[in-house]
Parts: sequence; structure tokens; C-alpha cells
Amino acid sequence: MSLFDGSLIDLNSISSQTIDTLFNLASSLKKQSRPPQHQGQTVALLFFEPSTRTRMSFETAAARSGLTALVFDGGQKTSLEKGETVEDSILNVAAMGPEYLVIRCGDEINLRAISKFVSAPILNAGWGVQGHPTQALLDTFTLREKWERLEERKLLIVGDVRHSRVAHSHFELASKVGLQIAVCCPEEMRSEKSSVKYFSDLSEALSWCDAVMALRVQFERHSDGSQLNREVYSEKYGLNKRNLRTLKSGSFVMHPGPINHGLEMDSEVIHQRNSLVLSQVSHGVFLREALFRMARGETW
Repeated sequence: MSLFDGSLIDLNSISSQTIDTLFNLASSLKKQSRPPQHQGQTVALLFFEPSTRTRMSFETAAARSGLTALVFDGGQKTSLEKGETVEDSILNVAAMGPEYLVIRCGDEINLRAISKFVSAPILNAGWGVQGHPTQALLDTFTLREKWERLEERKLLIVGDVRHSRVAHSHFELASKVGLQIAVCCPEEMRSEKSSVKYFSDLSEALSWCDAVMALRVQFERHSDGSQLNREVYSEKYGLNKRNLRTLKSGSFVMHPGPINHGLEMDSEVIHQRNSLVLSQVSHGVFLREALFRMARGETW
């Protein structure tokens, strides 16, 4: 029997015990290979917004789980070009009987409402600015693999918090795993959805945290984004060698991607020994594979 109802739209309804079980399964999957099972079953990947890491890691996780991935990518050469709505596209794909619906979409779509009309579990692969549960889970899993225990550890999120679905899912997850969380960003990029600790000064914030995660400036999600002074932003909030001098020894650097190089993070930082950027990508496969397996009740 599955440990949760299958859908994952946000992290508010998932228990700390389930998160721990998910992380343990992902860690086991990382250490050993397992032959595909459940041949003939499919997972529909419905991506109405662009993606590289999330989409391909879900595809890889599906293959490792013995599922065939059916990819609906951006709407090109689909009935969306004929005027079909996104909601109708989702409902029609669901009628084909996939085991899961993995959906990435904008805020104009209501995943909770759609979940009431489909029998397949919905896995949120990035929903507007609402949330990105699997990204927050894989980020946190990556830290747990380094620290073993998350309790009382401190994660700093730097950047465009207001428009970040990743940050909003981290706000839901942090208290469930015992992780302390804070943000550092310009005042206009603060989120009204959370009252977590706020730093305006990056140097002070970096001396507080055990890991720092930069966020992409999401120019496409706010009308004044093109007016951002990139030089000033990089100087005050960019993760570069100069700014990272105040980061505590033994702390880690992260980014969920994609990266605006030279703005949120300098290229050389990605390849430092304390960078977990590529580990996040690797762990995305194991975390999502664990999610598929848990959703159908596998335990091992």
C-alpha cells in the first residue's frame, strides 16, 4: 500500500515520516541498480513551460522505474495550436490511462481543481510561482546526503524569492525536516507568502548559514525585470568569490538552475569543491524515481 495518495501538488499535506521514507528510498536507489518492472505502464509528462533538468530527470526516473514516458512538450504540433485549452489537453491525456500525470504549467492552471477530475495521481513539476515540490525535496535530499541530519541546519535562499516556485516549496518543507531557512534579496523580491528570517545584507546572511542557494532572476515573471541593474544586483547578491568570502567554512553552495551566469552566480563557483549544483541534478533522478516507486506502494 502506498504511503501517500499518489498526487504531489504541494508539500503541506505530506508528512515528515513520508519525507524521511522518500529520502531513504532515494538514497538506496542511488547506491544500487534495480531491473525495470511494470512493463507496459506509462507516465505522461505534460510540460507547458520550458524545462531541461526537471523534464529529463523525470524521463530518466521513469525509465529506471520501468515506466514508458509519454512527453507532451510545449504544445508544438499538438491540438493547442488548434485552440484546445491546456485543461482539455490534460483531461484528454488522462483519459488514455497513464499511471501518473507529471505536469509543469503556469499559474493560470489550477492543478488542485484538475486533480478532482482525473484518476491518475498528479505530480507537480513546477506550477507557476505556486510551488515546485520535487525540486525542494531533491535540494533537501542533497543536503541530507552531506549532513545525514537536517535538524538545526541553516539554509539561505538568495535572489528572486517573490517569483520562485522553488522557494515557496522550501517554505512548506523546512519545518517538516527541521531545517532553518532564511532569505536574502532586494526588498522588491521578497515574498508575501512566508515570514521566514530576512537578511538585506548578503555578508551577514552568509555568515549565518550552513548552505546557500541562489535563485534565478525570473525576468519573464515580472514586468520590471528588464529594468534590473545587473551590475548592482551581482555586486550585492551574486554568489562570486568576493561575496562568498564570508561564507562559513564547510558550507555548501547550490542553485536549482538554470543559471544566469555572472548575475546570480559566477561560472567558477559552480566548479568549487563546496558546490552541490550538479549533485542536485543527479539526485533529481533518484528522488523522482523514489517518488514513482512509493506512489505505487513499493518498499525495499
